[in-house]
Amino acid sequence: MPSEYSVPEFQLAACRELLDAHPESLRIREQVEALEEAMPDRPGMVVSFCRTIIETTCKTILTDRGMPVDAGWEAPKLVAEAMKYLNLGPSEDGSVDTKLRNGAESLVRGVNQLISGVVEIRNAHGSAAHGADAYEPLLDSRYAEILARSTDAVVGLLFRTHLQSAKRDPLSRFAYGEHPDFDEYIDNDYGPFEVLDMPLIASEALYRTDFQAYRSALVQFKQEEAAGAADCVAGNAGDD
Repeated sequence: MPSEYSVPEFQLAACRELLDAHPESLRIREQVEALEEAMPDRPGMVVSFCRTIIETTCKTILTDRGMPVDAGWEAPKLVAEAMKYLNLGPSEDGSVDTKLRNGAESLVRGVNQLISGVVEIRNAHGSAAHGADAYEPLLDSRYAEILARSTDAVVGLLFRTHLQSAKRDPLSRFAYGEHPDFDEYIDNDYGPFEVLDMPLIASEALYRTDFQAYRSALVQFKQEEAAGAADCVAGNAGDD
């Protein structure tokens, strides 16, 4: 964990876990830190950041999947669109557990109701609410904490599911080095190269110069890897 990331009394456990795993997520980090620091004295700020964090999470998922994001979409619509690209109810063997999927979809419907509640309270009591009277009483911090905890649960569900499914379906946006097995496969067959006495690593050169070609080859590599694993399982079953 970076030393500059302070540890306030109030913490969002799921968001913290994601930040630890993905320290480059600076925009979400900024929002999470601001929300944590606002509890419990600035409940209006907390409510506003709840909505912002959910929207940022969904936009990140959609962008990772290469999907366009309409600037006019708000939290409920963003959640609905992001959920289209998340793999709900997977079993260990890659099939779909129907009961788990149905339960997950029910949970998603609850999430959407939660998002609507966040938006409604934010519009009425958030620091960014329009037209609030200067002397209007602040939102009770208990409601702000409930919303913050619920937002943390929503982000945990969405982003963890997103990252889990991304292991099988390489994203449209990812950093070089996230698939070392594939990079090793490329580098063993090509290179090393030198240009003007500068060594070039084949996999990194492909990633930097033609990302789509890199991703296409990665998708094929993952598919062949999965097919090989399935054949191995089938062969072992036949030996029993």
